[in-house]
Amino acid sequence: MELIPIAMSPDGPDMDAVEQAVQDPAVKGIWCVPKYSNPDGYVYSAETCKRMANLKPAAPDFVIMWDNAYVVHDIFDEVCEIPNILALCAEAGRPNMCITFASTSKITWAGAGVSAFATGPEQLAHLARLIGLQTIGYNKVNEMLHVRFLKDLDGIKALMKKHAAIARPKFEAVLAALDKEIAPLGIARWSKPNGGYFVSLYAMAGTAKRAHELCKEAGVTLTPAGASYPNSNDPQNSNLRIAPTFVTLDEIVEAMQVLVLCLKIAALEALIK
Repeated sequence: MELIPIAMSPDGPDMDAVEQAVQDPAVKGIWCVPKYSNPDGYVYSAETCKRMANLKPAAPDFVIMWDNAYVVHDIFDEVCEIPNILALCAEAGRPNMCITFASTSKITWAGAGVSAFATGPEQLAHLARLIGLQTIGYNKVNEMLHVRFLKDLDGIKALMKKHAAIARPKFEAVLAALDKEIAPLGIARWSKPNGGYFVSLYAMAGTAKRAHELCKEAGVTLTPAGASYPNSNDPQNSNLRIAPTFVTLDEIVEAMQVLVLCLKIAALEALIK
């Protein structure tokens, strides 16, 4: 399967490009992270969602894979909502075109949570047959643990506020360092997401791999440059994805001092050349 990159904006994917791409019957689907999209943290607009549901693909088995991984992962006070894509697809007369996913892997414990998907009736029957062959038995004990721990939607929201209290200072530290050291120089731009797990940094074109190399030499490990692109092919050699949630706040502050310095060195080297 070949992955085709589609340019993103704060409103989601470039829908003109999407609508053009699906005219090819070889294009079988699109993978979407509609809320706090990885890596930019963008939230799909209502217009983007509506156009997605109204796609008219050439392939009769075309599927929208709607990975709602960060559905309750708000970090700041502004809560972002997205439309119900299944309802929009049903209104467009294509109730089986979309499969939407969610799980507790970023709520309770990665790899040991509860997952779910929803879709139209025909697609559901098809996928249920496949899953019936793939799954020996559901982990009912773990499911009950989640029911007792999370209880209901209010319980999930209360837990996610605790998540936010941990993550928010880390994101603020990343953004503060970039705003102070890089913004005045104009040598990079970055996203400022209201939720999710990443800050997407776009260094001066052609310098991301060099900045990554310099950071590594100084003892700071980043996700490889361009890792968020299909086959890690960033045509601009610009993108670095910052994932601040795992390390401590003190480590982030120290690491950001290294990163901003490496961004400056890489940009200077490029300008001199």
